[in-house]
Amino acid sequence: MLTDRGFSKRNRRVRSLDVESYSDFVLGFRNWTYNDLDKPARERADEIMTDLRLNAEDAPLDAFRDQFHDDPVIATRIRAWLSSQQLMWQNVLDHYEQHKDFYHADMQDVDDKGPGTLELNTGMDMPDYVKHEIHIQPGGYTGNDFAGPLYHYGTNTFYKGQNNEDEFQFGIAETLAKPRDGKIERIVDIGCGIGRLSVALAETFPDAEVWGLDVGGPLVRYAHRRAVELGTPVHFAQRLAEDTKFEDNSIDIVAAYILFHEVSEQGAKDIVKEVFRILRPGGVFDVTDFHTGRARSNDPYRRFMGWIDHVYNAERWSHQFGQKDFLDTLREAGFEVEKGENRHWGIACYIARKPE
Repeated sequence: MLTDRGFSKRNRRVRSLDVESYSDFVLGFRNWTYNDLDKPARERADEIMTDLRLNAEDAPLDAFRDQFHDDPVIATRIRAWLSSQQLMWQNVLDHYEQHKDFYHADMQDVDDKGPGTLELNTGMDMPDYVKHEIHIQPGGYTGNDFAGPLYHYGTNTFYKGQNNEDEFQFGIAETLAKPRDGKIERIVDIGCGIGRLSVALAETFPDAEVWGLDVGGPLVRYAHRRAVELGTPVHFAQRLAEDTKFEDNSIDIVAAYILFHEVSEQGAKDIVKEVFRILRPGGVFDVTDFHTGRARSNDPYRRFMGWIDHVYNAERWSHQFGQKDFLDTLREAGFEVEKGENRHWGIACYIARKPE
């Protein structure tokens, strides 16, 4: 049964109390995993490091990875986390598949409505790196018509209930690095997903023209639908971040939120090169992503869990992304770079300016 259950401030509530109730259960299960199960798993990791007589600061991952992986306490923590991830997706997907005719018609109804615009390019060539089911999301970002709402309601659980009203994205928009001359007329959010940051940028900078680009057509279609409901003018387009179609030197600010750990090393280089091309002299590239290089944590348990995320959560390139300092990738493209203040959950901020 479908019911219009209104909004929780700025986000539409899923049209089923059963789905929302089950999501609450999954959220509780996930929080239990990250708290009650995490403590004994960390303790076991410390005991294993002591037994192996390894220095936590400089021991390579290979020196303790297998012992961590085979430990029953740590393995229970991993299994519970993975199950919560699978339940998170399946709960929402089952609902949308059950009512697919309604939701297809619902999206089609707003495709051509404003105040913003929607551009879909369904026949575009997809790079290999976008064909993975990142976060083990069924169909990934491109292979399921309901990837948008699946990502939205699923990741609300991932955010542990702390981002239900786009709090994290508004936090980024409010602290966004700006050109020194203060000129902000065009902003592009690359890898925009369901457009949470794009909308936050449009509402924070109402005089600017804001674009949200993503390779996932189902994502930008859903992003457009949300923006229409909110009455926020954003132009969403299904385009590659490494082929934005914008003119040289035409953009004041480019933003990217948790994009680069999900693309290949070559893909990251191509994207950064494209951003350098489209930014005008003095323009700014503001990136929110994980810490890399020497700034990464040396804690053995955290490093191990990062590897587990890479292996079991289909984070195909996250481990590779962490190896090289991302500031170097930006410098190699010609940017003047700096490290900004950490954002939510201690996630890194990278600021790159195109020389004037």
